[in-house]
Amino acid sequence: MCAHTLINSFSIKIKFVVKTKKTTIQDIANYVNVSVGTVDRVIHNRGHVSTAKRKKIMEAIEILDFNPNFLASTLALGKQYRICSLLPRPSSTQGYWTLPKDGIEQTAADYKDYGITHHSFDYDPFEESSYSKKTLAVLEMQPDGVILAPLFEEESILFIKKLEEKKIPYIFIDAFIPNQKNLCYIGPDLKGSGYVAGKLMSSILNSQDDILILNLVKGLENSHLGIIEKGFREFFDSTNNKGSRKIKSITIPSIKKEDITIELTKYHIKNPGTKGVFVTNSRASLIAHYHFLHELPVKMIGFDMLQDNILEMKNGNIDFLISQRPYFQGAMAVKTLFHYFVYKKIPPKIQYVPLDIIIDQNLDYYINFKEPGTANLVQE
Repeated sequence: MCAHTLINSFSIKIKFVVKTKKTTIQDIANYVNVSVGTVDRVIHNRGHVSTAKRKKIMEAIEILDFNPNFLASTLALGKQYRICSLLPRPSSTQGYWTLPKDGIEQTAADYKDYGITHHSFDYDPFEESSYSKKTLAVLEMQPDGVILAPLFEEESILFIKKLEEKKIPYIFIDAFIPNQKNLCYIGPDLKGSGYVAGKLMSSILNSQDDILILNLVKGLENSHLGIIEKGFREFFDSTNNKGSRKIKSITIPSIKKEDITIELTKYHIKNPGTKGVFVTNSRASLIAHYHFLHELPVKMIGFDMLQDNILEMKNGNIDFLISQRPYFQGAMAVKTLFHYFVYKKIPPKIQYVPLDIIIDQNLDYYINFKEPGTANLVQE
């Protein structure tokens, strides 16, 4: 067979493969780097889309040989999918848990034309009974899927057993419980994030400086924060960086200023050699402000770019923040359920989010940073 014939034969095979692959609306959105909702508005000629974006989408539809009728048949028109989320109640309008909630709500809105509805439930992260009560409310909704932050392990196990009995798929975000039948987990590598924090702490302290691990939670034994602490300690146990320092931990079951002041004052009086503090959740600003008020020269590491944490970092009171991309976690959870419902796509069991290391020098960049992947998940 001559070379020309071989090339033609290969070309025919390639064309055949391309034609047999069905292009979806998500493919168009990914290609143009816009949301699914924006593509939908162009296809159905409704709502406002800029001329430039409309042109790019129409070009992508032609290039990718998209057939809108395929989407209609795939979505089984008329089918409604009810998603319930159960997350901790944010401590303020700027609290950590507003971020995954925003990701869930905005992405659910993006998919509303395809039968996705979302109902939000929240619970007191310092009260197990609040959590148990809200699990009953979720079950009463008879959802098609649940997005869950299982901060209380024992109560969560009881809840997910009921979900499994009813064959309701559920996704863990931010924290997970091992050996369960969850559809997937979307969030940080908990032990890995603690290990990273240990490595960062080691880089800014002397070998004789003592370290405090601070857990602001009710019931550490029933919380995922213990996994983060374990990762932190493993860094020092597996290296030569422990030196002569002492590494202690305390748990404060409150975020009230007066409770934190009492407990930290007692600790620092007894442990004057403490030069580094690692806060295992997003409440680092509370501890940083205490150190500032009492003029304690303590290096600090915490999680996530909340407004209060950003302010304390700008004031020089927090050295590192480890971002776990909470908005992205919520957005990806909805997207994963959508693909599971509509396309019967089974997701990877574990979907770790990247950990971003925030310091004063790159803080402004991350303030304006749009998390990768969100362009295709939320409304433009």
